Amino acid sequence: MKNIQLVIGDRNYSSWSLCPWLLLKMFNLEFSEVQIPLFREDTAEKLGPYSPSLKVPVLIHEDVTVWDSLSICEYISENLLDGAGWPQSRKRKSHARSVSAEVHSEFENLRKEWPMNCNVSHKLRPTENLQNEIARIDGIWSCCRRRFGQNGNYLFGRFSIADCMFGPMAICFESYGAELSSKANSYKRTLLTNPFVEKWLELSKIENQSITLAYANSA
Repeated sequence: MKNIQLVIGDRNYSSWSLCPWLLLKMFNLEFSEVQIPLFREDTAEKLGPYSPSLKVPVLIHEDVTVWDSLSICEYISENLLDGAGWPQSRKRKSHARSVSAEVHSEFENLRKEWPMNCNVSHKLRPTENLQNEIARIDGIWSCCRRRFGQNGNYLFGRFSIADCMFGPMAICFESYGAELSSKANSYKRTLLTNPFVEKWLELSKIENQSITLAYANSA
């Protein structure tokens, strides 16, 4: 596959960047990667040539530019994977798209209180609102595994876009010590032991060490 470019932010923080990156990796699609550090004075300037929204991630494929993580994953599935990014049956596919869209539109408290930070390990007590969101995610994971997970270890058996969307949440739950049911905890381990999630976490540590060293040398 030619001319696929993915623009991402810092691996440590950019949860949305992980979603399409993981999809491309899992389906062995070749792509070039452009990484633009976030939360800096020149971030918007550097994103300008790539991103109409001045946010990450962004996918550039030939003459097409797609932004927003779920839209990117949809585009990859439809145009580069012949639809293989979703489960094949109508029932599974509709359910997978619904829970993926829910990730996209809900869980505001999780993003505010427990933002993704790949290099943090600190148990935090969730607020009541956050606990309600954690319970909902636990319910989604447990229900999907029970109803649709017979053919593999992912939400719908085989890996799909839904797993990409929940990948960052697994990292957050591990970082802050979320208490989950046994079925949901088992799925969290499946995501965290995915070889490409492990690679993302490994690279985030390298990036974090580089930033720390640069800061120390400038002090």
